[in-house]
Amino acid sequence: MTKVRKVGPMEILHEGARQTLDLVEGAIPRQELRVLKTFLKCYERVLKRHVDGIHSGKPILGHHFAFPAELFAIYDVVPVCFEAITYLLSAMFAEGAEPYYDLAHAYGHPYHSCTSQKGVMGMALKEEFMDVDVIAIPSAPCDNTVATYQFFSEIKKVPTIVADMPYHHDERGYEYYTNELEHMTSELGSIINQEPNYKRLRHAVSDSSKAIEYLAEINDLRAVKPCPIESIFNPIGSAVQNFFAGQPEKEQYYREIRDLARSRVKKGISYGGEERIRSYWPYMSVFFDISFCEWMDRDLGMTAVSDLFNYFFFDPIYNAEKIPIREIYKGLAMQSMDYPMVRQSERFLDTFLDDTVFLAKKFDVDCAIFSAHIGCKQSAGLYQLIREALRDELGIPMLIIEIDIGDKRFASIESIKEKITEFTKTLM
Repeated sequence: MTKVRKVGPMEILHEGARQTLDLVEGAIPRQELRVLKTFLKCYERVLKRHVDGIHSGKPILGHHFAFPAELFAIYDVVPVCFEAITYLLSAMFAEGAEPYYDLAHAYGHPYHSCTSQKGVMGMALKEEFMDVDVIAIPSAPCDNTVATYQFFSEIKKVPTIVADMPYHHDERGYEYYTNELEHMTSELGSIINQEPNYKRLRHAVSDSSKAIEYLAEINDLRAVKPCPIESIFNPIGSAVQNFFAGQPEKEQYYREIRDLARSRVKKGISYGGEERIRSYWPYMSVFFDISFCEWMDRDLGMTAVSDLFNYFFFDPIYNAEKIPIREIYKGLAMQSMDYPMVRQSERFLDTFLDDTVFLAKKFDVDCAIFSAHIGCKQSAGLYQLIREALRDELGIPMLIIEIDIGDKRFASIESIKEKITEFTKTLM
């Protein structure tokens, strides 16, 4: 008798995506929330494919967000980004992932650790969690990653492969990490008993490269005044990069948003109300309340032009259908080492400072808002330095908000709105 594969949170997310898509398409005017609608259409298809794949017996590969998950297209698996699951639940449901955080706390996990992994830990303590076959993670960007994933390897006994990311981002480091990724995929194949399919890898990387090019153009268009794309693009972008990797919907989503931005710039229109203030978020967006961005755009007149996760400091991998496989591995290694948050958190602090000033200048913003996530201890020492750099070099103020981006109980959305509103009245 064939064992029934447990789907766990994937089925919950799929049903939520389907119902939310039906709601926004049926109740929201056609020209409103275009970014959200485009995302939900792609998101629902990706989730359905994943759920069907699990039911058909494909191995489930859990992975960390800092991997270029296109790499996993080399095998016939269902890739699931653990951090994305947690924050998608936070965004899509009233209770979010809070019951799972509480389960992890009750188990003994610290309250101040990162909710991105803690949510999945709580899910894994329930019987209906997914039948994860193997996990792949890097040794970056933070101690939360290394510490929390030990739960899955040591307690849940899931084979876990760690690709060791070097500290120095130079030619020697890139070669070292290329070897690590090659070794990791070889181990994956042995665990799931599959041979690598390089044609699938080439195709996935080729699609992803197009998506990277579209995102670069979107960012150039977002630098136009007024910004043509709604602020919700930022938290959605984090999900697209991590959950759509290796899927055709990643290229489709960015292409459609690029076309939308082009059209709005040509017509000289923005989204929502009048753009009075342009803000850059040097760290992450708020994930636990998707209505927050609408409040910023429509009620406050503040556009969140970009954030940490929505600008890439790396190039696409060109000619992926033809170049040697080793070059694809090296390109993915370089992308992984320069991936948002990894680039800023795993290197010397001057990288974070330089990137923040560069992007604030590129998007010609009036202010910055730093979401000081409780789980990100590695960024805590930088708040004041970033604030001073923005003030001294660009003459703009920065607001620091202490929050948990995935748990509204730490700082409510009402308190966050109050702080931002007061900021605009006093320091702007």
